[in-house]
Amino acid sequence: MRIGELAKNAGVNVQTLRFYERQGLLAKPPRLASGYRAYARRDAERIKFIRSCQEIGFTLKEVREILELHRVLASERAESMKPKAQARLLAAADRRLASIDAKIQTLTQMKQGMATLVSTLSGHYKPVCPVSGMQVT
Repeated sequence: MRIGELAKNAGVNVQTLRFYERQGLLAKPPRLASGYRAYARRDAERIKFIRSCQEIGFTLKEVREILELHRVLASERAESMKPKAQARLLAAADRRLASIDAKIQTLTQMKQGMATLVSTLSGHYKPVCPVSGMQVT
């Protein structure tokens, strides 16, 4: 598929695709005899994955690390990796897991605060002063 089709399919604009290529998040596709870029369905899936990571708060640097971990795991069996390479991969995976856990904790706190705000604004509870913790009358 051409770049415009990929952009439409993935829900992004053409400039975003070119940016992802420059950043190494998306491989440069082969070109057709006409000079047009020829993208595959997997490219659209990759773009959607990148966008979903961004939507939940991952930076492009973090997305790149996640994609690299997936690439290594898909191309090589972790058990057959040399011990140093396996240790590096494990350390990166541990960091990623800790980051995900931290994001979940932050999102849980945000959700609780928002739920309290909605309940208060809906009239279910009287407002509470954030400093003293006392109900406002």
